[in-house]
Amino acid sequence: MSQTTEIHSSTALVIPLSTRVFTRSGSSFDPREDVWEWVDGPFNARIDFSRYTGNFKAFVPALKRALLPFVKGHSSAHVLNLNQAFSHFTDAVQACQEGTIGAQHISNYAAKLGVHEIGRLGTLNGLLQKWVDLGLPGVEPECATYLLERRKPGNKKGEAVRTRDPVAGPLSEEEYTALHSAVNAAYGRGALALWTLLLVRLLLACGGRISQYASLKLCDFESSTSVLSLPQAKTGLEHTRSSFLPFDISPQTGRLITEYKRGLQAEGYADNSAFFPQTLVMPRGPRKQLRAVDDLFYGHCTPEALSGRFKILMEDVAPPTSRLDFAPMPLTPKRFRYTFGTRLAEEGASKVHIAERLGHVDLQQVDVYVAATPRIVGNIDRTMGPLLIPLAQAFKGQVVEDEQHATHKGASGSRIIDFRVSKDPVGSCAGKGKGCALNKPVACYACFRFEPWLDAPHEKVLARLESERENWSTDDRMAAVNDEPIRAVKEVIALCAQIWQQRSEQESETAS
Repeated sequence: MSQTTEIHSSTALVIPLSTRVFTRSGSSFDPREDVWEWVDGPFNARIDFSRYTGNFKAFVPALKRALLPFVKGHSSAHVLNLNQAFSHFTDAVQACQEGTIGAQHISNYAAKLGVHEIGRLGTLNGLLQKWVDLGLPGVEPECATYLLERRKPGNKKGEAVRTRDPVAGPLSEEEYTALHSAVNAAYGRGALALWTLLLVRLLLACGGRISQYASLKLCDFESSTSVLSLPQAKTGLEHTRSSFLPFDISPQTGRLITEYKRGLQAEGYADNSAFFPQTLVMPRGPRKQLRAVDDLFYGHCTPEALSGRFKILMEDVAPPTSRLDFAPMPLTPKRFRYTFGTRLAEEGASKVHIAERLGHVDLQQVDVYVAATPRIVGNIDRTMGPLLIPLAQAFKGQVVEDEQHATHKGASGSRIIDFRVSKDPVGSCAGKGKGCALNKPVACYACFRFEPWLDAPHEKVLARLESERENWSTDDRMAAVNDEPIRAVKEVIALCAQIWQQRSEQESETAS
C-alpha cells in the first residue's frame, strides 16, 4: 500500500509529500510510493521501504524526506548507501520502543560493529545529520551531536592495494602474464566470447571503473587512430558520458575492436549503441526495463549486471595462483583497476599522472599506489615466479613434424621465421598471421595458433631472448618483457626433445 502522507510523530501533523521528484540526472518518480525506482546514468536504483517493519515502520515518512535532498543532488549510489546504512542500523537495533533514535541507540549499534563494518557509522552519520537539520521526527538532536563529537572512522581505503591482497588486491607480474595468456587461449578455442576478451583487455589498458565500461558506446572508439574515449565517473557531473578521457589502444586490440564493431553493426547496432549491449551480455534481458528508447543509456547493461556476468565467465578461465595454494585467481573488475594503478606507480609515473589516468580529482587517492617500492614488488614477484611457472603453460600451441604437417601447409602468411638467428623457419601460424600485430616470432611461442616444427632452430631463438634479457638486467620490468616467451621456447624445446627421445627408444626396440 502506498503512503500518500507522512505523520509528524505524536502530534499527527500531516505533511504531504510531493507527487513527483526529479533526480540529479533528470529521472523522476513518485516519492509517495513504497518502492522508489529511477535511472541514474548507466545505473538502475531501487529502494523498497516496505522492508521496514515493526517499530521502524513509523520512521519511513521521515526517512523518505531525509533522503530526498540526496536524491536531488547526489548520485544514486550515495542515496542507496545512505538507505543501506539505516537498514543495517535497524536490523542491528531491532527495536526502538521510545519511538525516537537517541545517542544510546547509536552507541549500542557502534559496539556491535565489527572491525570491517565500522565505516557504516560514518555513512549513517551523514543521513542522521540531515534528518536533524530538517527537523524531522524520529531522531533526537543529541544523537547528531553525539555523532559529531565521536570519531567516525571510514573504511580503510587502499588496504587491498597496500597489502597486495591475493584475493582483492592488484595482480602480481606473473599473475598478469598468466591471465593475459589464459584469456587469449580461451578466446582462441571458442570458450570465451569476443566481448569478454575485449573487456579484459580494456580493463587492463585503461584501469577504469566498471560503470565507465557500462557507459561506453561503439562511437567511443576511433579505428583510424586506435584511441578509446573512456567516459568518466565520479566527476560530479550529470552522468558518466558528460566527460571523457582518451586512451591509446594497442594495434592488436584495436583490430579486434574494429572487427567487433563491424560485427555488431552488421546485426543492426548503430554507432551510438552500447559497446557492451544488454542483449549481448544478458541474453535473458533485465528484470524490468526502466528506460525509454530515447534514453541515452537505453540498451546499456547496468554496471552491476556487466560486472556480475563478467565475474561468472572469468571463473572458467582464471589461471591458478601460488598465492592461494594454486587455486584459480579471483577476478573482479576492481582488481584490474588496482593492477593498472600499481603498474603505473612501478613504472615511475608521477602521482599527477596516476590520478589523471585513474580519473581521480585529487592526489590523496593515489598515495597507496606508490606506498610499496618497486624493489619490494620485485622481491615478491621473484619469490612467486618459480612457484607459478609450472602452472603458467606459456606454450599453448602444438608441435608438428614439419611444414607439410602444419594446418596450412606453407600457405601465404603461415611461415614463421626469425631472421636474426636463422633463415630456417621455426614453425607455422594456424591463423596465417591474419589480424596479428604481435612481435613475431617472439610472441608466437606463447600463442595458441603457433605450430613449432620439430626440427627447427628453437635453441637459437632461446639464446637470443636470454641475451636480450641480460641486457636489461638493471631494469626488472623491461627484463621481464620476454619472460613468458622464454618459458614458452623452453617448453617447445623440451617437447621436441621428448619426441626425439621417444623415437630413439622406439627405434632401439625395433632394432633389438
